Amino acid sequence: MHPSSAPPRESPAWLIDEPFEQTTLGTLKSGKEAEVFLVERRYAGGSTVSLAHKRYRPRRPSRGELRELGFAQGTTYHNKSVYHSGWHLASRDRRAVERHTDYGRDVVEGMWPIREMAVLQRAWAAGASVPYPVERTDDGVVMEFIGVGQQAAPRLAQAQLSGVEVASAWQQLRTSLRALTSAGLVHADMSAYNLLWWHGRLVVIDLPQAVEFSTNTDAPSLLHRDLENVATWFARLGLTVDIEAEFAALLGLIW
Repeated sequence: MHPSSAPPRESPAWLIDEPFEQTTLGTLKSGKEAEVFLVERRYAGGSTVSLAHKRYRPRRPSRGELRELGFAQGTTYHNKSVYHSGWHLASRDRRAVERHTDYGRDVVEGMWPIREMAVLQRAWAAGASVPYPVERTDDGVVMEFIGVGQQAAPRLAQAQLSGVEVASAWQQLRTSLRALTSAGLVHADMSAYNLLWWHGRLVVIDLPQAVEFSTNTDAPSLLHRDLENVATWFARLGLTVDIEAEFAALLGLIW
């Protein structure tokens, strides 16, 4: 496997090393396992920055707990072995996960934010266009907010792109796919709904289920599925993608 050749990336200028207070302003997105909240971080020096706080819901909340924690709905955690077969787990934990016991489901719940932070860091370092990972919290990940004010960037599937923008989006996605693959990663759930479009920038999001070529034998088939998903969407907008050629080129970065 070839290591990523991307040059080191510096932390964003808006990430200030000062004491801060943080306020939650509202919900940006609600999914099966987690909700994304818009937060405002106000630094001691007076500057502010908007961030996205992705928080994973407890799998077995007590009555009223979700509401008290600020969540809007219940939880359905992915527990498909194809995603976590490559996780580095203690033997006891792995057996519990494979047997789908309550303890095993708790292990999966705890791993999602750990995985998302780790994958975001690797993807960012490799040069992929992903939200900058700021920090991991007890229940999730604080990351760069893609948007302005309280307006979040739309998913690619909902963005109104011109022909020129469609071509640009595909080229940017190819660049991020190359970066992810060079880092040994496969998104494993990529579609036009897990991509954002903001003022000409394509951003890859939702990476907790990402798998690694070095530990997951399903990685190549998941990469091919990712390509099929996005190629189908781009084809509807008139841009034809040679899936097999792209797949071969990406595998060439690994083997």
